[in-house]
Amino acid sequence: MELLSLEECRLIALRTLHLETDDDNLVLLERQLDAGSNDLMGYMGEYYKLRLELKDTRTKTKHNLQYFVKSLPRKNAPLRAKCERNGVFRKETAIYRQLLPNIQRYASRKIFPQCYYSRDDIMVLEDLTLHYRHLKTTESHTIEHYKLVLQHLAALHAASIAWEEAEQFNIGDRYKNVFNELLMNKKSEWFVTGFKGIVFLAARHKKYQTDIAQRFIREKLYQLLTKSDHLVEPSKTIRSVLCHRDTWDRNILFGFANKNDSLPNSCCIVDFQLTEYCSPTLDVLFVLYILVPSVRERREIYEQALEHYYDCLQSEFMRLGLPTNLISRENFMEDCKRTRLFGLTVKALTEPQTKMSASISNKLSTEEPEKFDYYLNCDRSEMYLRVMQMQPDYEETIMEPIEELVDYLMEHEHLDV
Repeated sequence: MELLSLEECRLIALRTLHLETDDDNLVLLERQLDAGSNDLMGYMGEYYKLRLELKDTRTKTKHNLQYFVKSLPRKNAPLRAKCERNGVFRKETAIYRQLLPNIQRYASRKIFPQCYYSRDDIMVLEDLTLHYRHLKTTESHTIEHYKLVLQHLAALHAASIAWEEAEQFNIGDRYKNVFNELLMNKKSEWFVTGFKGIVFLAARHKKYQTDIAQRFIREKLYQLLTKSDHLVEPSKTIRSVLCHRDTWDRNILFGFANKNDSLPNSCCIVDFQLTEYCSPTLDVLFVLYILVPSVRERREIYEQALEHYYDCLQSEFMRLGLPTNLISRENFMEDCKRTRLFGLTVKALTEPQTKMSASISNKLSTEEPEKFDYYLNCDRSEMYLRVMQMQPDYEETIMEPIEELVDYLMEHEHLDV
């Protein structure tokens, strides 16, 4: 199956070079589509690099262009069917076409990669790796990295409010047909199966082998977890914004002023499949719970990170001429407390998949697609046990967020969100 036709490739090049679509002077000489590296494999898509060589017969100029391509899964039929049912690509392409360009007009920085072409099953995007990069395996995130990401999110959030204020509308209302909660949704098999997986792991945890803990896990844990899905709805307690909600390390690329610099001076984010209109605290907490690797480090930087985000948001408000009291400091800090369960839950839900080595996850998804689909959408207990045998540090890694979540829920058993 051909991913992109000759005509589509030529159209992509014309758009990139800002030429008219009926310009016959641009001739496509060569095209090359290569599969992305294994560490870029996603759960809701497959990734490729597209390279085009073209010549402008009028100016005799040659152009070598490079793109990042996302497509629906082609090698995993069950996963492709699920993505099609859930409208994963329809949602993301609509966000790229209808929302992000409008928000970019008010932003103080580049907030997303340019989208040059899209269908309901494919997206051809600017290749950010030409100017940005992921951190290397030998590099670790520092507080400076976290601050850059939070600053970027504050710019996105403020720009979305500025667009609403300029046109006097509500993003959630106008684009309600675009938004489709793909992560924390009780109608999602992945979500329900993930909660069952949390209960399974909690029951195995060595800390919870007492009768009291086992009874809590058996009788109360699942119902308490389901309360978290309300947190992703448009907020009634704070001004809602367009939230990215998926800033894990593979979705963040950093820019460096000089090649040999150890610290970045900019960043950009990709992958807007989980984007929703909700409390800005969900983006902040996602960074602190998903990007920060350990409980100890999060506790050390937590207050500093919240203050930094809020200061950046206020700076954006002032730059845009918006009232700074649209979101007060007290309002923001209180909402962080209200939505903390979101951060704890997302960490416990996603850690078992994101901390699975790329080689193991790719092997399972390509060699056992039906079973892998069963694991993701029916029962993950066998998958967890298999990976524990194959990956020595896996169990210890995924049990830390389980412990933090269960401790919190045992302490806040009567939580009202």
